[in-house]
Amino acid sequence: MVAGFWLNQDGLPLQFGTQKAIPEVGGDYLVYGETREIEQLIPLVPLANGVGGIQVPAPPTSFSGTSTPIAAGIQSLTDIVPLQITPVTTVSGGVITFTTSQLFFEQIEVDTIIGATGGTSISVGLATINPATAAYVQVTPNAGVQLINGLLIANIATSGQKVTWNLPGSTGISSGTAANNTIAGGGSWLGSVPLVTNAITPLPSKAYISTIATGAFTSGLIKLRVRYTLYGNISQ
Repeated sequence: MVAGFWLNQDGLPLQFGTQKAIPEVGGDYLVYGETREIEQLIPLVPLANGVGGIQVPAPPTSFSGTSTPIAAGIQSLTDIVPLQITPVTTVSGGVITFTTSQLFFEQIEVDTIIGATGGTSISVGLATINPATAAYVQVTPNAGVQLINGLLIANIATSGQKVTWNLPGSTGISSGTAANNTIAGGGSWLGSVPLVTNAITPLPSKAYISTIATGAFTSGLIKLRVRYTLYGNISQ
């Protein structure tokens, strides 16, 4: 059977052939309370589970949406990140009215499992599918850097390092270097998530995690953790 995938009527890609055997590296996990959590392993070089196993490919150095998922930086088709497609509405008298649920990214974490070597940095954004063309496209605004914006290799070079961002830009690193050392790399969407601006009708409501590398990595395995909250009116 030829490797590949097609979109079903729900707009989800279904894999068949050799692509179907690629190991899964992410998922949405139980967190008690209102916070929800997504985790994904990001191998910076190909990853095989078992001798001779099908490999999870390394992230590309540029985005291409017209061939395979990995060419778009997508290493997991199971990790599905919600998108914000409805605005916050403010009415007279200072009253805020939520027409539907709102999305808030509380925190992004990166744990270094195997220290990275060889490359320069990584950025992690979101990619979705344009149903009209069946091509992957980077979600806008802030294409390619919604979750991580240029995390340097120095901060993922040692096993056990943990970086935590609560705000866009720079924030503290909790282990592996001096306490409260501020580093760049916080994704642009930390905090209240903006409206999706892609020229797609209807607006996409979900996306995949897309990692783009700068430089040629020779080793490295990290875990990305995304904590988010949905609040406001829930519409069915």
